[in-house]
Amino acid sequence: MKKALVFLMTAVMALNVCACGGKAETAKQETAEEKTVEEEAAVDTAAQEEEAFKPEKDISFIVGFDAGGTADIPARIVAKYMSKYAGVNVVVSNITGSGGQVAAEQVKAMDPDGYTLLHVPVGYYLQAALGNADFTYEDFTPVTMWCDSWVALAVKADSPYETYEDFISAAKDNPQSIRMGTVSGTLPQLAALAIQKKEDVAFKMTDLGVNNKATELMSGRIDAYIDGVGQLSQYVKSGDFRLLMAFAKDDTVIPGFEDLPSAESLGYTDFDYLLQSFGMWMPKGTDEKIVQYYADLIKTCSEDPECIKELNALGYGARSEDPENYVNICEKVQTKTNEAVADILN
Repeated sequence: MKKALVFLMTAVMALNVCACGGKAETAKQETAEEKTVEEEAAVDTAAQEEEAFKPEKDISFIVGFDAGGTADIPARIVAKYMSKYAGVNVVVSNITGSGGQVAAEQVKAMDPDGYTLLHVPVGYYLQAALGNADFTYEDFTPVTMWCDSWVALAVKADSPYETYEDFISAAKDNPQSIRMGTVSGTLPQLAALAIQKKEDVAFKMTDLGVNNKATELMSGRIDAYIDGVGQLSQYVKSGDFRLLMAFAKDDTVIPGFEDLPSAESLGYTDFDYLLQSFGMWMPKGTDEKIVQYYADLIKTCSEDPECIKELNALGYGARSEDPENYVNICEKVQTKTNEAVADILN
């Protein structure tokens, strides 16, 4: 009996030793496997860092309009902050002609090497819809939005129209009595026509051509006109003009015009094609990693308090957009602009 008991105890101890040995071996294997996973992750991260785009020379930001203009000024502000975070200079270059088409055509023909960016105004969508430009966003690689701007309806400060409702009421009571200043083939013209259609009124459209719109309003040749808030703000601050509404969404806060009625609050719908935000394109075929780099760079700039402050001071808003979302925005704006132009021509 004693021999059997001793044998049994010895067997149990042996099993325990084997079990412990097995656990130790398993633990060693798991540790080795964990190290392998960590090492592979480290290798993958290093490879990704090596593949990620990082600019090594100056970047060219092409603006198709004159230096010092309403398209150029916000571009130079954003370029300054892009340079800050990119570690290289982002140089704004003005290539003028044909409403920005010369600049677009040049960028369109460039190599997609990651060092050329195109300033994209909403005018490009309108030019394509009118058949005046032989390119659309599909001929480029859309990157992101980088600045918000809005068009607003302006009258003189001493105008009898103190509100948008006053303005529309007068237009309904006396068709074609209100002289609306416009420039053919521009976003403000589309906005004026959108007001006519939505409110079922008729303005006396006055084509201002190359004349200064602000001067025309102050002189009394016209009663109202639509332009970018950034362009109009100086005249509002000086006490010459009053803004009655802006083509903006309800949740939009326009710097310096927080109480200005938005188009959405006035019953307008589906008017994204009338938003004056600026975008950014690159030559077609630009690598996705490069595109994402610039989208991330703009996002960083758009969150910089100083960048926001500088843009807001001029009536602009900082903006960024994921590349995939931006492509959808480009498609929607082009489609709606095409529809609006077709409706006008018919």
